[in-house]
Amino acid sequence: MVPWNLIPKDLQQAILAMVVLYGGTMACSPTGPVICDPAPPPTSSPLPTPRIYGDPTALPPTARPPTATPLKTPMICDPPPPPTRAATPPPFKTPMICDPAPHPAITPAVPAPRHFQVRSLQTSSDPSLQGAKVQGMIIGQQGLPLGGLKVTAQGQSQIQVVSGSDGEFSLYIPEPGDYKLMVEGDEDHAVRLELKLHDLVTIRWVEVKGTSQAPLPLAEIRTVDVAWEDGLTFGAETPWPSARYRWSVSGGTLVESGESVTWQPPAGPGRYLLQVVADWGQAGLAVDAMTLVVEEDGSVIVG
Repeated sequence: MVPWNLIPKDLQQAILAMVVLYGGTMACSPTGPVICDPAPPPTSSPLPTPRIYGDPTALPPTARPPTATPLKTPMICDPPPPPTRAATPPPFKTPMICDPAPHPAITPAVPAPRHFQVRSLQTSSDPSLQGAKVQGMIIGQQGLPLGGLKVTAQGQSQIQVVSGSDGEFSLYIPEPGDYKLMVEGDEDHAVRLELKLHDLVTIRWVEVKGTSQAPLPLAEIRTVDVAWEDGLTFGAETPWPSARYRWSVSGGTLVESGESVTWQPPAGPGRYLLQVVADWGQAGLAVDAMTLVVEEDGSVIVG
């Protein structure tokens, strides 16, 4: 093999051009290094030749040209729009702090019902009356008169008055008939009266303790009758024992003897009412009456 330095220069250049064109390398003799003048370029791996489809200037099928973003033409306003205002937030409410804390709401107490019982009832005749009249007094538990209380008469019509400071009241009833009388709407102790023309009724009411806290036991209705015994002597009859009797008369006087009474009529003529009240305390109360008429000649008719 001919040494490289003995090869003519034009042949050396031809060999180096062939190496660059084909990418080959030339084996050198193991006896010494190979000296290149000029030095050969670094060895590089040959690039694969791309395949060309159709028009060599066209892009590969898989490549897509980039999409251009359309240019937005800015809007020009004349005059310009007012600036956008932000929504105004609601005003902040400062919580109310109370020191000391307010008192809780108090429900007004409902007053307890009041109760009134009849202690006496008298009926007489007054020819000057064009109708009937009910009068009387209301006494409290301490024995003092009670004013400002409503007294109601319900019947052919409803009439209502208020007791005075002395506890007295007066009800004029133009249409006599069957009436129910009560104080402060106390239905449990109402009194029923059959009023006639010219009747004058006097009632005494006494306030008693209410029964709303401890209800009374259920009791039967009790009655009492005025019995005419002999002459002008009268007694009380009832099937319930242990009753306390209270007698009254609208005219004349009464003389009590045990459980009986004797009536001494007045000197003048007239119509009078004899009444008895049977009282069993909390167990009940019953009332009965009898009419006594004194004639002009002094004779007495018991009716």
